[in-house]
Amino acid sequence: MIPDVGAFARPIRRIDPDAVDPDDVETVRDLVGDARVVAVGEGAHNITEFYELKHRLFRILVRELGFTGFVMESGFAEGLAVDEWIHGGPGRVEAIARDGITYRFGECEPVRRQLRWMRRWNSASSAKVAFYGMDLPGSSTSPGPAVRACLDRMPGLPGDEELLRLSDLGGRTEAAVRFEAMPGAARARLLEGLRGLGERARSLDDEVVRRCADSLRAFVEELDAPPAGPFPRDVFMAETVSWILRRERRIVVSAHNAHVRRSPLLGRPMMGGLLATSLGADLAVIGMTYGSGPEVRFTQRSPRPFDCDVSLGTRRLPPNCIEARLDRIGPPVAVVDLHRAPSGLFDGADGTLANGGLDPVDDFPAAYDAFIHVRRVTRVPGAFERLRAEFDATAGPDTGAGPGAKQSAHHEETEAP
Repeated sequence: MIPDVGAFARPIRRIDPDAVDPDDVETVRDLVGDARVVAVGEGAHNITEFYELKHRLFRILVRELGFTGFVMESGFAEGLAVDEWIHGGPGRVEAIARDGITYRFGECEPVRRQLRWMRRWNSASSAKVAFYGMDLPGSSTSPGPAVRACLDRMPGLPGDEELLRLSDLGGRTEAAVRFEAMPGAARARLLEGLRGLGERARSLDDEVVRRCADSLRAFVEELDAPPAGPFPRDVFMAETVSWILRRERRIVVSAHNAHVRRSPLLGRPMMGGLLATSLGADLAVIGMTYGSGPEVRFTQRSPRPFDCDVSLGTRRLPPNCIEARLDRIGPPVAVVDLHRAPSGLFDGADGTLANGGLDPVDDFPAAYDAFIHVRRVTRVPGAFERLRAEFDATAGPDTGAGPGAKQSAHHEETEAP
């Protein structure tokens, strides 16, 4: 155990989202301060304890500090239906979460429990909470959901049905493969239609339509992202968070550690860094890490989008990862204030673990304000099996790399569970 841990680290005693613990409330209050945006990352998706901790954090912030919005790394267009449901809209939570939360994050019970809680809160409280997606449509591989959201809210024109047909590419991996195999003429018609729809939407006095149109613009730009500078996807997410802040008092933003960090990743500014420029002290960045437990790894078989072998192993901590230091702090779940931590904590640590590799971090207190570290974690039941079945369903011969492959590579780098 590292000496003088109490000077910079505190335990979180309960991870049950509904648990009542005054010490945890004070820990969260000290961690957040007066920030309007609390960006909470996670070093891997589909980790049970990460879901529980994020939802516990959000519920404390709603009850104690007046937070009003939960913003998720999920499609903006799809999230409109989720927000309607938590405000009393029709439908079953299973279908709402499955269709309204992208990257298949909604296909697990922890997310469904959180949506049920938000719906119950809104039915009983005058201080309502809202749900927002902030990401590109169709798990970043299909423009269809944003096209449909635009067309549902704007006057129709000839050609709209054809655009909707072209843009509805199916599920995440299916869409990437279908776009890759699309004949050049059809792809050109699709991209031209997306640009034209964006121009129509921006002329309307409907901010939701314009945001959906901006997600389509970023979707197209992501297909041929420049080799330097921020990814269009991170730019769109940062712009969407700023858009949400004009509507909500204080919000929690949930995404991968790679997106919430303030410092660039491999030279590219990420969403957290783009927000930090305008928000300053109004932004608190909290990463979540873990020591031991399952770890998903991807081995690319060919340049074709999502043509990967997906394997599940057990995490081993290399000596140059920050998790190896955090694991020695002591409590099963600890909040580590990086601005108060001794500099020796970071000696020899080159980054945070992600998908079996290391995301480099040059200056930990510059990238994150704090880490929530869990010594041992478990997978969400069924998540790995769904992921492997999804990738195996689209396995096939190498068709060569094309515009979709660049987008898919960025997606797999930061989003694959």
